[in-house]
Amino acid sequence: MLKKQQRITNGRDFQNIYRRGRHLSSAFFGLNYLRNNFGFARLGVVVSKKTARKATDRNLYKRRVREILRLNYSKITPGLDIIITLKGTVREADFKKLESELLDILKKLG
Repeated sequence: MLKKQQRITNGRDFQNIYRRGRHLSSAFFGLNYLRNNFGFARLGVVVSKKTARKATDRNLYKRRVREILRLNYSKITPGLDIIITLKGTVREADFKKLESELLDILKKLG
């Protein structure tokens, strides 16, 4: 699990990133990001009901992505707030595919 300071938990922060931030996209992920005034990156993961109807499935996908982020946190550009939104195609992906694509899209940030 990511440390509390490394997570975006406030709804106002989510809105601010969506409104003022930039966007990148890939087959499995949409990524919104915005510079922050901290010396570290903060992360949030979003899975909509459109992506996965069951809450258990949404939680599974979020756990997978959070674990990828936790294991590779040192590779993430510091000073960014990042929201990762999973797309419906994530259902066909295994853990390795998710990891490789997420790391590829995060490399584009920095």
